[in-house]
Amino acid sequence: MPMNTLTLDGYSLTIEELVRAGTDLSVQVEIKEENWAKIRDCRKLVETWADEERCIYGVNTSCGGLVDHLLPKERDNDFQKNLVRSVATQVGKPFDDTLVRTFMIARANSLCRGYSGIKEKNLKIYLDMINNHVFPLIPRKGSLGTSGDLGPLACIASVGFGEWKARYKGEVMPGAAAMEAAGVELMHLNAKEGLSLINGTSAMVGLACTVISEAVNTLKNSDIIAAFAIETLMGRINPFDVRVHEQKYHPGQYATADNLTRLLTGSGMAIDEQQLSMELQSVLKEHKGISVADIPVEDAYSIRCTPQFVGPTKEAVDNAEKVLLRELNSSNDNPLIFTEYDTFIHNGHFHGQPISFAMDCLGISMVNLGVVSDRRIDRFMDAAHSTGLPPFLCKEDTGVRMGLMGGQFMTTSLVAENRPLAVPASIQSITSTADFQDIVSFGLIAGRKARKIVGNTNHILAFELMCAAQAADLRGPEKLSPAGRIMYDLTRETLPYLDYDKVYMDDLEALKDRIASGEFVEKIEEAIGELSLVHKKE
Repeated sequence: MPMNTLTLDGYSLTIEELVRAGTDLSVQVEIKEENWAKIRDCRKLVETWADEERCIYGVNTSCGGLVDHLLPKERDNDFQKNLVRSVATQVGKPFDDTLVRTFMIARANSLCRGYSGIKEKNLKIYLDMINNHVFPLIPRKGSLGTSGDLGPLACIASVGFGEWKARYKGEVMPGAAAMEAAGVELMHLNAKEGLSLINGTSAMVGLACTVISEAVNTLKNSDIIAAFAIETLMGRINPFDVRVHEQKYHPGQYATADNLTRLLTGSGMAIDEQQLSMELQSVLKEHKGISVADIPVEDAYSIRCTPQFVGPTKEAVDNAEKVLLRELNSSNDNPLIFTEYDTFIHNGHFHGQPISFAMDCLGISMVNLGVVSDRRIDRFMDAAHSTGLPPFLCKEDTGVRMGLMGGQFMTTSLVAENRPLAVPASIQSITSTADFQDIVSFGLIAGRKARKIVGNTNHILAFELMCAAQAADLRGPEKLSPAGRIMYDLTRETLPYLDYDKVYMDDLEALKDRIASGEFVEKIEEAIGELSLVHKKE
């Protein structure tokens, strides 16, 4: 099978595969051949029950607050289209095309399991929209996240039958025009099909999978940049010895300690506390009384406790990933059609609370990465806490020059901005739809907030990286560990040692973009091996 083909079976799609297929437009998406028989059988049951006029939600009833209205079979196309139209009420700036594509792939993966009742022809049209790069416009605000992402998924479905708007080859046009230009046939919806297309969690799952991917990258960068900062602050390496972390075993903490140990190996700047202890012992013996050492025996918590502080964030991300994998490979609409039992079951699988809660926990935990990074930045800024570095990393013409003082304004501001973003969306339920949707998840809101926190954190890390490179020049880059030297050289590709004051906002943005791209992680992992998110005990 070509490497640029993603085959969906509804059970085995990974987050990495989804995100790659969403961003790489060369990937063609198809459904496993064995799945089509169940998809056809499921649809056949729905049509049989529709002909028999069995009372089934979304087949011959209206939906939401009008669920008590029973509908004649001859109106099924009218109703399914009106259902989609009525809930397409999103507002705000549209999501990027790659995210829309991710949502659509996630929805196709759920529908292809064969429990939703969509026609084979319409599901193939859905695939054609993905593969021919028809990108429905999905404004990002307005989803309750219960009854699924009705609004976002309705934007896709409405383009499927020729309404609303889509982007095709960079141009926004009416849905019917986009479908025609792409050579994709329009859908004709019958009983339950509009509901099947919109009644699920695929938008919030697609967004959350993207956030997870970005958060894992940020966490790995955080370890790399923390090690670089600890090294150039002349921190002690011994607290990261995995032997001590075996005695208080948390898998995220252990993984962070192991990563930091490997990243700091070979450093001529980081301090061995055993050697320091011997040096301080000689001071004690020489003075025969109370004396003050030039350097303390232990580091501040923002250095020494990095594994304990960052480890729980890694475990939160790891748990969120497990939740999303389950949701991604699920039938998450209502009702579900069980061909194996010749029955249907009304349910609440569309509810997004698992995703909302996972994104809230991830967002809360990612705030701490910015907090600890800002605390290390503060040590670079303060000559009293930087073990010999000049104030604000400004050696030349101090006073006339301000050095890197202003950069911390930004990092402290973003730490403060991240904190209200971490207020959970999953607890904000507000009743809607005449009390029919009376507990809602706001999962898409939770995902959007978490993504902002990850982005802000990357900006904070960019300035910490800039500070560490400046400190490395002041101490002598030849003393750096192999990993530290890689990061120093990569940073210096973006900006030089600053012995003059300049506006460096563009440099910060460039470093942030390079962090987000995964470039630094790739270079470091080539040198020292893969960095762990959580440690797996054998």
